[in-house]
Amino acid sequence: MTTFILVAGSFHGGWCWPRTATLLRDRGHTVFTPSLTGMGERAHLTTSTGIGLQTHVDDVLAVVDAEELTEVVLVGHSYAGVVVGSVIDRRPEPFRRVVYLDALVPEDGRSVIDLLGSAGGYFLDRADVDAGVIPLDEESLDRWGLAEPGDREWVRRRASPQPLATFTDKAVMCRSATAPGIPATYVYCTVKPRVDLFTEIAARAKADPAWSYVEVAGPHDAMITHPVETAAVLAAL
Repeated sequence: MTTFILVAGSFHGGWCWPRTATLLRDRGHTVFTPSLTGMGERAHLTTSTGIGLQTHVDDVLAVVDAEELTEVVLVGHSYAGVVVGSVIDRRPEPFRRVVYLDALVPEDGRSVIDLLGSAGGYFLDRADVDAGVIPLDEESLDRWGLAEPGDREWVRRRASPQPLATFTDKAVMCRSATAPGIPATYVYCTVKPRVDLFTEIAARAKADPAWSYVEVAGPHDAMITHPVETAAVLAAL
């Protein structure tokens, strides 16, 4: 059986994983779904100073250390691809695979805003610089594919602003995301009713033999809307 750490993307927290996590646990796997500082169940820390990308890397490694985990499959959704890739780069030993679930892939010296290209300006334009956060908006809920009203309202109630520095801090990587040692899998969610921020990243991963590549026939928030399909893909790794 596998030990998973499932890391939520921007504006999300550990609360977004229960449907998928329950299905994985039903198969006998061990699953941790931490919230990152300033997000989800730890959103009350948003006003703290110094919450940036490395804070979130530390959060994930703190789970590994506290639980004394080894042979972990580390999964990062969306923004958290940059987090999990940075975790693997910093300390690869506890992990046996890293999974990018419809996610950004970190590059040395580039921030999330840089990786998003022209879409990055959209987030910067909405940022509340004084508060140090990027507020949630309805466009994001549309982009995540939350078509079912109950799901949409459930996410809206729980989503929290994104700490601004997590999007502007530059990643510091000693090696590429697919460097030999830890296998990397890209899981691309194929149903995108609005603009897709991950098409080019997924295409590069699919064409690169250094990656394993899988698709889920669901929207960006597939762990909420399509948990059966998402759990099946993760369990098969």
